[in-house]
Amino acid sequence: MKVTDIIDQKKNKDRVNLFLDGAYYCSIAARLVEERRVYIGLEIDGRELERIIFESDRQKAYDMACAYLSKRAATVRTIESKLFERGFGRAVVEYVTEKLKDYGFLDDREFALDYYEARKDGCGIRKIASKLKEKGVSEKDLSAIYENEDRECALKGALKATKKHMAGKTVDEKYLARLYRFLLSRGYDGEIVSACLAYARGKRDEDLD
Repeated sequence: MKVTDIIDQKKNKDRVNLFLDGAYYCSIAARLVEERRVYIGLEIDGRELERIIFESDRQKAYDMACAYLSKRAATVRTIESKLFERGFGRAVVEYVTEKLKDYGFLDDREFALDYYEARKDGCGIRKIASKLKEKGVSEKDLSAIYENEDRECALKGALKATKKHMAGKTVDEKYLARLYRFLLSRGYDGEIVSACLAYARGKRDEDLD
């Protein structure tokens, strides 16, 4: 491959756009172009170029990931996606995520536990688990929330939601079917849903007295 153009970036003076064989190839640090003596007309080996790109991008990608994590917790998949979106290659992304995991800054198991604790009052563990799967948390790391499930808190949350849902409603069999679907949609399991339906039926029976 031949370097056919090196163009300074307008928004980032520390980086340049590298063109190979007449086409845009990548963005790299300007200092590395100078240090590695990359110039227009240079014939360059693909493996050597990949090493230059890796050196150029790994620190920038790491700093970017740390900046993101300083504002909010994230899963490994989220950080990977953010870095891929910014144009970093797989080798750089894998380097950064492994480094963050080694330092304890990126831990899907801890993320899952914190996510569960923040949401357990408002919905069931099944819904929480579903949301975590969407964020890329593995079944292995998801096991942490099941191991630490607070059943008492879940029942209290479900009953609170049930009472709110029942307000102003006529509690008949048609309504109970709606309540059943509502509780399932909130991620509560069969045992908790049954307890809430029993509560609702009890209220209906009271109304009939």
